[in-house]
Amino acid sequence: MQTKLEKNSKPMNKTEWTSVTARIRRNEQDLFNLQLKRLQCITLNELAKEVIAGKLKRISEDEEIEIMKVQAQGTGLFTNQSGYYDFYKKIDINDFLKWLKDNYHIHTANCYYSYYLKYVDIFFGPRPGEELLKLMPHKRSWILQSVKRFGDYYLNRYGTIDVKQLILRIIERYQLNKNLDMKDKIYLVSPQFVSEKIDKIIAMPGEIGYTCRLGLFCGLREQEIFYIKEKSICYQAYGCDCDKLHVVNCNGNNMTVIAIGWSRGNKKAIATVLPTNYWEKLRNMQRFDRYDIQAAHRILKREANIAFIVMRKIHYNVMRFRNALELDEAEVLAGRFSSVSARHYVLNDPEKLSGKYVSAWQNFGVDISKVRI
Repeated sequence: MQTKLEKNSKPMNKTEWTSVTARIRRNEQDLFNLQLKRLQCITLNELAKEVIAGKLKRISEDEEIEIMKVQAQGTGLFTNQSGYYDFYKKIDINDFLKWLKDNYHIHTANCYYSYYLKYVDIFFGPRPGEELLKLMPHKRSWILQSVKRFGDYYLNRYGTIDVKQLILRIIERYQLNKNLDMKDKIYLVSPQFVSEKIDKIIAMPGEIGYTCRLGLFCGLREQEIFYIKEKSICYQAYGCDCDKLHVVNCNGNNMTVIAIGWSRGNKKAIATVLPTNYWEKLRNMQRFDRYDIQAAHRILKREANIAFIVMRKIHYNVMRFRNALELDEAEVLAGRFSSVSARHYVLNDPEKLSGKYVSAWQNFGVDISKVRI
């Protein structure tokens, strides 16, 4: 947001006023009003008074989590019940179990349910890190997965993303997936791990190297890559409601943004961004199937000691490192954000999204706009 002072030609004194104006994008107006409300301001005049009085300050991560808890509490169905942060206690626990059984194998559903009941109070409590980081990694992984499933359930039943966002923020703040196996981690690993794996993948030669980098840059599952290779493209306005792909080539940075809309069971692919030359080569290949992925998987295991699917996790870490992409934006690219308004917010400005994507890779020394095939 850029600000500008409109100064009078005459010298100012204590009784004179000056106007302070601000320019924001039209599509950011609702978000701006929401942030004003969070600061307990209705107008820009009120905000200016708070700034002059020195009442505004950057909040800490712990304070941010407390604010998110208040927001989650406000979305509870029965806010008159006792308990300050008891939003998670207000659900029908039997309905939660039924939802788990409807969406997962019966054994998995019962495990999620059991871990949730036992550890939910600790997770949403004041010191989750102190308690949960003492546990064995395998047990902690089940706990985090069970709480994440609660976030999915809450969004599905009540249509609010607040609880899901709060869960992700707590995991990130307290590094609750620290030292978990790669297949069990929720989404965060060390920047050193990410950088090391990226360097090895970038250096891979030939068609296998292209396949590996394609998976790294798009962040999609293998079935989703097959889908965007073969699915028809809609040439109407970007973001219409048909079931075809909607593609925008961002010529300014050689990136392509693709709205996908693929789903199978609990798996979703909402959108992706990748270098235009990688996208064009994928679409022009006569054949690209599971045998290509299997070959890339074997080479990745040998050269970088990771599985092909792990690149999806690395991609997420790149997007979130130094907050290159906001949490909502990264969640849309990861296929975990089902809100229609969120998809619209992220995808309505492809140039801006692709610019952030380029900056995210620059944090790891990769000029994604010039990367070779």
